Amino acid sequence: MRTVSASVQSSGNGRATHAQVRDTSRGPVTSPSVQDRIEAGFERFGRRVVRARWLAAAGTLALAALLVDQLPPPFETAVEKFLRTDDPARVLWEEFQDQFGRPDAILVSVRPPDVFDLAFLERLRELHDALEDEVPHLEEIQSLINARSTRGEGDELIVEDLLEELPRGPEELRALRERVLSNPFYVNTLISKDGSFTGLLLTLDLYAGEVDDDYGGFEEDEGPEPAAARRELSGFEIHGTVARVRELLARFDAPGFRLRMAGSPVLQERVVASMQRQLPRFVAIMMGAVALLLALLFRRASGVLLPLLTVALSLACTVGAMAAAGAPITPPTQVLPTFLLAVGIGTAVHVLKIFYMRFDAGDSVEDAVAHALGHSGLAIVMTGATTAGGLLSFSVAGLTPIEDLGRFAPLGVLLVLLYSLVLLPALLAIVPLRRRPALPEGALTRRLEAGIVRIGMYSARHPGPVLGTTAVAVVVALFGIARLEFSNDVMSWLPPESELRQATGEIDRELGGSMTLELVVDTGARDGAKQPEILSALDELRVTVGGLTRGDHLYVGRTISIADVVKEIHQALNENRPEYYAVPDDARLVAQELLLFENSGSDDLEDVVDTPFRQARFTIKLPYIDPIGYDGFIEEVEAHFAERLPEATIGTTGFMAMMGQTVKRVIRGMTRSYLLALAIITPLMILLLASLRTGLASMVPNLSPIVLVLGLMGFSGVRIDSFTMMIGSIAIGLVVDDTIHFMHGFRRYYAKCGDPYEAVTRTLETTGQALLFTSIVLSLGFSVFALSDMVHLAYFGIFTAIAIAGAFLLDIAVSPALMILATRRDFRQTAEPS
Repeated sequence: MRTVSASVQSSGNGRATHAQVRDTSRGPVTSPSVQDRIEAGFERFGRRVVRARWLAAAGTLALAALLVDQLPPPFETAVEKFLRTDDPARVLWEEFQDQFGRPDAILVSVRPPDVFDLAFLERLRELHDALEDEVPHLEEIQSLINARSTRGEGDELIVEDLLEELPRGPEELRALRERVLSNPFYVNTLISKDGSFTGLLLTLDLYAGEVDDDYGGFEEDEGPEPAAARRELSGFEIHGTVARVRELLARFDAPGFRLRMAGSPVLQERVVASMQRQLPRFVAIMMGAVALLLALLFRRASGVLLPLLTVALSLACTVGAMAAAGAPITPPTQVLPTFLLAVGIGTAVHVLKIFYMRFDAGDSVEDAVAHALGHSGLAIVMTGATTAGGLLSFSVAGLTPIEDLGRFAPLGVLLVLLYSLVLLPALLAIVPLRRRPALPEGALTRRLEAGIVRIGMYSARHPGPVLGTTAVAVVVALFGIARLEFSNDVMSWLPPESELRQATGEIDRELGGSMTLELVVDTGARDGAKQPEILSALDELRVTVGGLTRGDHLYVGRTISIADVVKEIHQALNENRPEYYAVPDDARLVAQELLLFENSGSDDLEDVVDTPFRQARFTIKLPYIDPIGYDGFIEEVEAHFAERLPEATIGTTGFMAMMGQTVKRVIRGMTRSYLLALAIITPLMILLLASLRTGLASMVPNLSPIVLVLGLMGFSGVRIDSFTMMIGSIAIGLVVDDTIHFMHGFRRYYAKCGDPYEAVTRTLETTGQALLFTSIVLSLGFSVFALSDMVHLAYFGIFTAIAIAGAFLLDIAVSPALMILATRRDFRQTAEPS
């Protein structure tokens, strides 16, 4: 049986509330429920923390000291490190490097008034020698100075550097020009087709070796290590080498000798440099802004310093745990500091808002802490669980850095809970506190609170129009989502005016490409790469593949294989006559000529074939484009190789192939992550609200912001990449927090008063201001990334902030309407609300 009391009560702020309902068929409203018992448990926990405050503070600080001692983790952007160690693409990449060395090189471009000018060649030699003498970890430097020159004298094969001696006059310079521009090995590798542009290729060591004593920051090796103990160059060492090259080029750069640098090592170094420069700045900006907001909200030093301290310790512990586990800071994990700062402050605010309200009203510290944890403890734990669950979904992404985010971000959230529920209450009991008078009715925070309540009550009174408008917005957003495109263009992360983007474009135009696609042809037999039919097939593929294009933006600059070396040797041993620039059709002759080449002292065969001549390397020079654009091209190249070399095994690798594989794994992995996030969060919401119907309804304000933001991205032309694709999983883990706090408060007050309208009002009065503040903190935390000079990071921050702000608006404008509809069956009003 249900009895209805039509008395009008005051909510405590002068506003009238609606009819109170008691459902006596279910027993007294005040009878202890599961939620009541949980809240009482949190109250008891709060009292124990206060009574053991020194022990609680000492324990949490000791944990922080243990983990902080592991700082700092290294920075890493190597493309292969995005893939798991057992990923076939990474295994092939590492096998390729072990056999042929690094396929990626630092490219240095020079555009002089005249390449074939003696003064320029002398300056080029000085630069070449300086690079050899002053830059560590360079395995090889190629330029016109030391370009391979192969010629024959009788039965002797002579292989020497092109410019062992510089030309001595105009005639020799003209002869040099003709010789260089007629050699296919030089054109589009070391010099442009018109001879106006030249370059240097700097190949880095694969393994660490001896370095100069005075090279700042590089570790000095005692000597060469045994093969089994060899250590690959670290990202720090590679980036240090790039930085040293940049310093040296700045020294040589002058009018008539303008130098630019490009290549994948330079691109990765630029990304790391940006991360190292911007991360501290972003954290500092956000902490300053948060401090101002905390001061505005709480009007006391403890309300500013204690949350910042607990969050800083949580963050330091998380990053320390990464360092202890050997996990580096990568582009995806660089969002962790700002993310945890925002989450931690939001969590602390929900504790402090209730604590200061009760403390200022006259409660003791112990009573105020107990009430704060009893009121918000369950919601805080549930929001932590859902946030961690949303982030945990990244652990199945299939890409190591994103999986690291899926491991350490949930750990960070749990540490935030630990420090907010243990250290923060302990510090509140330790530090001296003074009570503050209540704010006057006209104060800004009071006006904000009243505005939030008015929005919520409008939604509660007009659920149909509110939900209908939301549904229309979601449908429109779906059309925007249909327009989304995928991308993984790391170069586009940089500003359009960046020196690297300019240099890359110039090298692509003048030297036929700044990137390479590498194919490994395994003939299956020793000396298989010496067989004329294999060599002829490679030479035919040079022509076939060289003619492939994809519009104006993707073309083949040139190809390099053992067939080119064989043709070069054969021509040199036949009086350098052009008609002998061909593959011999006699296997024994090929073997003899290759033996002569090896005996000449040149080790260049190591770059194109393995020692048993079983595996041959085929390099394709390409311009830089969005890696996702190489997909169809690579498939066509592989099809041509499979058709022409059906008995051989073909492996495809290289920087751009690895980037393309990364894109595919991002798409598959993030799809799994989105589904897993939903699978984790939805049951948690149902469990918290103890109702299937209400739990499913609560997902509307959780999912709608994600749909709306993705639609906005589609209409704005922003592409989905490895960063922007994380917006959904991160945002759903965050926006659900506001929903939980609203739903938890609503359920709490509805159980006490039985009137959904009254429950909405009281929920927004006690929780609305904290929801607003935490949403501001979270939005501010991510919008800080809009200051980044890395475009992808700016987009990530902007759209995540929009999702969080939109979630707050939906929580106060849509959640009340959903709760009114969800409880309509249990509630019969005796009078329409005024």
